[in-house]
Amino acid sequence: MRRLRLFARAARLAADDRGVAAVEFAIMVPVLMLIYVAGFELSEGMATYRKMSDATIELANVATQYTTMGSLDVASVFNASSQIMSPYPTQNLEIVLSEVTTDVNSHATVTWSQAYNGATALSPGQPITLPTGLAQPNISYMLVQTHYNYVPVAGGGFMASIPLTDQIFMQPRSSPNIPYTG
Repeated sequence: MRRLRLFARAARLAADDRGVAAVEFAIMVPVLMLIYVAGFELSEGMATYRKMSDATIELANVATQYTTMGSLDVASVFNASSQIMSPYPTQNLEIVLSEVTTDVNSHATVTWSQAYNGATALSPGQPITLPTGLAQPNISYMLVQTHYNYVPVAGGGFMASIPLTDQIFMQPRSSPNIPYTG
């Protein structure tokens, strides 16, 4: 008799579905939160890369409008990066601004280079590989290289920073080259 009651209770318990929704909810919430946080981090990382890429292009755009550049001119160009990167912080942004000149054989070398925010400037005379189609004899280009260490907002405690890089070559607009006067 006692076994029958036990089996009856077990059968009733197996047929009871009142807590199924709560169990399913408890199982799905962590998965949905993970998907939400991953999507947020992905969109933040992409937006940061877009801002860094915009900064790279705009800094080259500004630099190519000079006919000569002194240390104050270079500082002004570098300081514009904080306005372009806004609302993202610039303490993780490193910039290298260089003039690259080709010789009669279309071999490119660094003419001068200046660095910002802990970046390492290129060495004058250092050879540079130009993108396909840019290697022409006796031409100067401004090269802007940016590097940004993106630190995830939500996952920063357990994820390493993600390095983002970009570069652009742009010809001077108002003169054949842009000498650095110091």
